Amino acid sequence: MPKTKMMRYALIFLLLLPLVTFAQTDEIKKYKIIKGDTLWDISDRDLKDPFLWPEIWKENSWIINPDLIYPNQIIKIPIYLMKKEIPEEEEDASTAATASAGETFVFEGQTTTTQEQTVSSQELAKKEAKEETTKQPLINKNLLMASGYITHTIPQIGQIDELSSKQLVSGSGDIVYLDMDHPAKAGDKFYVINSSKSIKHPVTRREIGYVITIKGIVEVIKVKKSETIAKITKSFSEINAGDLLDSYYDIEPPMTQGRFRTPDINGTIIATGNNMALQAMLDIIYIDKGCKDGIEAGDMFKTIAVAAHKVPNGVIQVINCKDHTATAIIKSSISPISAGNIFTGMTMK
Repeated sequence: MPKTKMMRYALIFLLLLPLVTFAQTDEIKKYKIIKGDTLWDISDRDLKDPFLWPEIWKENSWIINPDLIYPNQIIKIPIYLMKKEIPEEEEDASTAATASAGETFVFEGQTTTTQEQTVSSQELAKKEAKEETTKQPLINKNLLMASGYITHTIPQIGQIDELSSKQLVSGSGDIVYLDMDHPAKAGDKFYVINSSKSIKHPVTRREIGYVITIKGIVEVIKVKKSETIAKITKSFSEINAGDLLDSYYDIEPPMTQGRFRTPDINGTIIATGNNMALQAMLDIIYIDKGCKDGIEAGDMFKTIAVAAHKVPNGVIQVINCKDHTATAIIKSSISPISAGNIFTGMTMK
């Protein structure tokens, strides 16, 4: 081949190479928010799965509250999450091809129990492996931590004694001074928490307990004499002097494949998050049923406002479960959701 022709082919290859590379790495889509957009709707439209909205939030760490996005903001959408599933026909054909390539054959009319058991075991293992790889977090870890829970007593092992530089409020990276009930050492971590006033069931009026929300995490960096100095390593809201401390423990979101139950369980919304009487999509609410009542994280329920008539007003999903209470996030709402509204299974009338 003449040298000039070889150089021409090489040049064409080099020119095409960036296009190939770009196609392989172009996995993030930029999108400008318009009025009425929600991360739920964007995830449903662009990722074909509304329950992947926490991944969009995770990709845009500058968004503090996923319910508060505004027109003309530019966000990144991780379109690489939109995996293409292998059609069943192709998968069956692939399985058949693999089986036909084996060295042991079963003729028509012949049955081999051992082989049937082997194939069944292989299919089960394959299914389990596939299910494990397709699991996604039910909810963003930060939102799960900040969402809170209901408890009978207020946990307290100390408090934020003083903020550095005489600040009124502090956030991530700031230094604070702790007043501990028991001695702490460098490296110890604590949750900074907020407690509601004592809440009563909106229907029965019995005492329920307190809504505890996590405001952030502090880590002790130095202990000298009677001073315990810590750094705020993560904050979900402003941290103030007097805020309470609770022991640190790992909080991990439950994993899901996107298939959720809707059990036939009725109950009442007993409190709302952020000290707001009315809640809308992606806000937090608390219900009077928990794990020991048959509730699981991921369960979906419809909410109903009860007045002169029963009017469905939204859909909620459980994200955290205690014995007889649970925390849920509002997935959609057509009117404000408030304490006193009831919830039922999606299929119940």
